[in-house]
Amino acid sequence: MISYPAHNAPADDPARMLRARVNEVMQVEETKWDETGRGYAFIGKLHTTAQDAYGKLKVCFAEVGYTPALRENDEGERETIFALKGPLRDALNPRPWLNIVLFLATVATTTIFGGMFATVMTQTQASRFTFNLPVILAKGIPFSLTLLLILGVHEFGHYFQAKRHGLPVTLPFFIPIPLPGTLGTMGAFIQMRGAVENRRALFDVGVGGPLAGLIIAVPLFVAGLLASTIIHSPAPPNRSYLMSLLIALFRPDAIDNGIVLNPVLLAARFGIVITAINLLPIGQLDGGHIAYAAMGRKWARWIGYATAATMLVLGLTVSPTWLVWLVFAVFSGFGHVQPLDDITPLDVRRSVAFIASFVLFLSIFSVRPF
Repeated sequence: MISYPAHNAPADDPARMLRARVNEVMQVEETKWDETGRGYAFIGKLHTTAQDAYGKLKVCFAEVGYTPALRENDEGERETIFALKGPLRDALNPRPWLNIVLFLATVATTTIFGGMFATVMTQTQASRFTFNLPVILAKGIPFSLTLLLILGVHEFGHYFQAKRHGLPVTLPFFIPIPLPGTLGTMGAFIQMRGAVENRRALFDVGVGGPLAGLIIAVPLFVAGLLASTIIHSPAPPNRSYLMSLLIALFRPDAIDNGIVLNPVLLAARFGIVITAINLLPIGQLDGGHIAYAAMGRKWARWIGYATAATMLVLGLTVSPTWLVWLVFAVFSGFGHVQPLDDITPLDVRRSVAFIASFVLFLSIFSVRPF
């Protein structure tokens, strides 16, 4: 980018038209532009709200083939309006066959390998251990259906929120893991192929998945709980507050006793635990997006570092599982793709939803998740 005083902006038509529109919402102090003409930056002080400014610029910039982006410096003293050439959206290349193949493969792996895992986890000391295909299928089919329903609804929660905000988005990609000792899957994900317009849209997309998944996971947990058998042994120490509440409401005889897991209860429990981990406010996890949307780039970064440090301590002192999730979170990255309007804060309704999502996270979180 090349920097010039505001009054020396280039005289080509796009620059003059863009500058004229920016003047309507900002007192411009400095103008910068890319030599190739692919982008302009207007630096100054907005004399209207960021939301109103972006709404006006979005329409008029599009007339000359540009997309606006709003940024604020760390001190909040000045703002920058970027004019970026093009719609900033990648063309989707739908390949539904790939989504279907991956989904069917995940059905197979969660039925077989998840069934093997469920067979081990649902055995009691009093029962004779059996490990053959009919037993694996008897355990694996309900386990697979329960787990994939929770994961699928979670991802479609993201999907429909992205669609509601006009974002190009793929169907869910399920990840099969054909390894013994695993659930048979590493979960699922969607891909967004365009910039999120503002932090409100980012919040909706981020929180939509966990809430949708829990709406399915909780009733399935209760169904598995009602069909479970109680044993006279101490209650495990890894029950979250929500699980303890559900047990108190639907199986009060199990409050101080152990429960023989069945495939539905086991899968629903994993669904709730995975949701809790996904809500951690770090990096590309759903909680990281939610924290960014609610608190902004600077605070979200520091909260992410604090979360990583906490996961490290828990991994070294409580459960090594936290180290696995920490590696995953770090590998996925601490950074975020900034929304086009990165200044407008959440409205009151979403702020309340943010507080509610934090309370929900505390209710399903456990320092010993597995």
